[in-house]
Amino acid sequence: MLYTIIIRSTLLLLVISLLTGCGDSSSAPGTTVTTAFESGSIGTVVKVSATEWELTIADDNNNSSLPATWRSWWYVRMDNAATHTPTTVTLKNSGWIYYYLPIYSYDQKTWHRFDESEVTRNQNNELVVRKQYAQPTVWIARFYPYTFSDLENYLRRIAGSPFLEIQVPGYSQNGRPLYLLKLTDPNSPVATKKRIFIHARTHPAETPPSFLLEGLIGSLLSGSNAAATLLAHTEFYIFPMHNVDGVIAGNYRSTPKSENLEVMWYLDAANPINLRADVPQEISVIHRYAKQLMSDGGPPVVIALNLHASNSEPDIRTFFYPHFGTTAQGYTAPQAALWNSQIRFIDLLAARYSVDLLEPAPENGGSGFVNNPFPESWWWANFQDTVMAMTIEMTYGRAGFAPRWVTPDDTRQLGTALLWAIGDYCSGASAAKTARTVADNSTGRQLLYPAWYPPNAADELKY
Repeated sequence: MLYTIIIRSTLLLLVISLLTGCGDSSSAPGTTVTTAFESGSIGTVVKVSATEWELTIADDNNNSSLPATWRSWWYVRMDNAATHTPTTVTLKNSGWIYYYLPIYSYDQKTWHRFDESEVTRNQNNELVVRKQYAQPTVWIARFYPYTFSDLENYLRRIAGSPFLEIQVPGYSQNGRPLYLLKLTDPNSPVATKKRIFIHARTHPAETPPSFLLEGLIGSLLSGSNAAATLLAHTEFYIFPMHNVDGVIAGNYRSTPKSENLEVMWYLDAANPINLRADVPQEISVIHRYAKQLMSDGGPPVVIALNLHASNSEPDIRTFFYPHFGTTAQGYTAPQAALWNSQIRFIDLLAARYSVDLLEPAPENGGSGFVNNPFPESWWWANFQDTVMAMTIEMTYGRAGFAPRWVTPDDTRQLGTALLWAIGDYCSGASAAKTARTVADNSTGRQLLYPAWYPPNAADELKY
């Protein structure tokens, strides 16, 4: 009798389930796609079927007049995603031709790369991601996010170090703090120190510089003997997030006003130590601080690094934009001196990191930057070769680690290597020259787009 009751109850529950849809995935709450969170971004969302979506990458601020190459960053959350079958997402309207592997997370903390078998390109050269997710809520992004909240959380973790001073020398156009980190041993004689000036995240979605800075700062505050020596002889001034408003808005390259801060360092025609009054507030804050460091009677700034990340074909490695060239190539003595110091720095980093993980520098950096409103243009116009000012570009793909793809920890390790290269540079060390031709390739890797590299000043404007 008990057995019969159990069977009848089971059959009744099954009938109720079929009538109400309980336990039937086809009638479960539908999948939704949202960007209602910090740094989230997508354009049009089209549901093709219950498990197939077309996502159109947005222009910054939905401004269609911006260059197509700026359509790169996207970051979405899918709720109620199917877990019993794969979901297909096609990324449309990208401004980039290069293949890449996006990332996903179930908690916005632990991120995973998709497998190459899960990411293909269709006949329209659009990226197609097809994966069966383990959980119904999943975040998917172009690359590892690093938000303004991530920065503030990191600053809270390192606050309290006797070698760190966190300042707010100004605010963004939307009233958010532009943090400045000063790192040095305050008990060491100032007269023997040299100053290092670094700024990052001018382009909001270029997140690798944030991971690099975590590696650099973490090593500098590690308590090691090497770190103590460096803190005793240097003062680091770091703006970790230049374009805070753009980061929060989920833009790729611009502020919420569609301004590209990288190319708006407009020199005052009457006195180039100053900038025009109409430069965006974020630039004014950084410029004012740099100008103060060069005029307060303290140690000189000897290195000024501008941290970026470049969309490029997957196997392009970290690279620099050195300027000018040798006297034999027709450059003046100060121009050649800047070139030589930049190449020495690149060689020092190669020695600390790996020559196989850096692209070869060009044979000639050119002088085009002089007439463009870059940060390095301001440093050169006012301080010539006394400040080694240069841009470093990290990359998002395999970045020399082939066959695997670069991770935030790889970039943190680059930050550590960069720190020690800075110390080597300041101490006057030299390193063996690294090969500076694309043909020289100790890994045997061939560039898929050789015309793209080596870089020049025109590429800085384009990319």
